[in-house]
Amino acid sequence: MFKRANCSMELIKVLLGDIDLSSENHDRYLFRYGRGSDIVMESIGKVGLINPVILKNNPDDDEEYSVICGYQRILACKKLGQVSCDAKIIDGLDDEGILLLVLHDNLSSRGFNEIEKGIVLKKFLNIGYSYDRLMAEIAPLLKIPPNKNIIDKYLSVLRLDDQMKQSVASSELELEKAFLLVSLDDADRGIVYRFLFRESITNTNEAKETIRNLLDLKLIKRLEIDELISSNEINQILSDKKSNKRQKGEKIYRLIKTMRYPSISMREDEFDKSCRELRLDNDVRINHSRYFEGDEIRITLKASNEEKLRNNLERLILNIRNGTFKKLFSMFK
Repeated sequence: MFKRANCSMELIKVLLGDIDLSSENHDRYLFRYGRGSDIVMESIGKVGLINPVILKNNPDDDEEYSVICGYQRILACKKLGQVSCDAKIIDGLDDEGILLLVLHDNLSSRGFNEIEKGIVLKKFLNIGYSYDRLMAEIAPLLKIPPNKNIIDKYLSVLRLDDQMKQSVASSELELEKAFLLVSLDDADRGIVYRFLFRESITNTNEAKETIRNLLDLKLIKRLEIDELISSNEINQILSDKKSNKRQKGEKIYRLIKTMRYPSISMREDEFDKSCRELRLDNDVRINHSRYFEGDEIRITLKASNEEKLRNNLERLILNIRNGTFKKLFSMFK
């Protein structure tokens, strides 16, 4: 993808103080995000710098070098008190060639987290790549579907604050949930992140529905999301030491849903109570249509053998004969 024949490298000893680590463009070729240098520093401390870093002459300063590959190794050397390191000085590559070199170097050594993938895409866009070229040449290397909307989502996550991006980079926050946060303004984003993704845990569908309900309530009640979500009820849920984060998330999801749709929530509670009265096995699930908009129920039955299947069917038929299903169907009238 780039011509090595036009590229030369000279191995020299470079003073660490001559390497640009702080100017506005010092990270021009840096893809790394959310990774510490402790492991690298431990390795260099034990066996020294095995692979020289790769630098180029800084076009803005004849006495400085720009980092191409080895940013963490340079930081580790500085922390270890070293004053110089071995470096290869590259010459003959333009920005596209350098970015491709860094991309393939990282792919061969460690790969990329989700934030770094967004950074890669953005840097190639910044040097003039079209979306077509990104989809054809770069996205497959990052194992991203060649789709413009998906690429835009990766780029949008870069707008999150550092705490949220760190959570995505470390896989604490799922990428799909990060996409949900991007659609919120800064104030709402911080509140939702704290209550739904840090102090409690919801799955992606629950989070999507909860955010939608909060935005509706914000308009209906003319209250900010922090006022809606900082209620005594939610604080009690979060302070409950007997519940884990997933259980807290489910309770918050149900509470916000009740606030948005109080009448439907009452019907759901009544529906769930009636289902429990049927005394069915856990392998039998009864669901109603979304928001009770339909007039039918859906029964899902699981069985690992004929005996379990027969027992569950017989229990269902017994409930039908006893008329206990009538209460469920009456809720749709």
